[in-house]
Amino acid sequence: MDIDVLDAIDGKVILKIKGNLDSYQASIAFKEALDGVYRSGKRDVVLDLDDVEKINSFGTGKILMFYRRFKKDEGELYVKVPLHGMVKEVFEELKLDKLLKDFS
Repeated sequence: MDIDVLDAIDGKVILKIKGNLDSYQASIAFKEALDGVYRSGKRDVVLDLDDVEKINSFGTGKILMFYRRFKKDEGELYVKVPLHGMVKEVFEELKLDKLLKDFS
């Protein structure tokens, strides 16, 4: 799995995830990327999951953990829309699509 950290025009950081978020190893890499953004002082983060085909509790757990962390510091975790496939299904089932703000 690869994660690119990009700056958006409006000051948000975009994490472009390439690969699946369905293993312990992937969740650690994802957590480290989010930790790096957090330590840099940025508090508005967009998750670009276009290149993610599978996600499970390893990935969704980290999303929820960092959602709370960024919110506590008056930040926001966004998700790039539209979502597709299994990622869309998981987000809808867990109501993550209602929790995270849309970014398009």
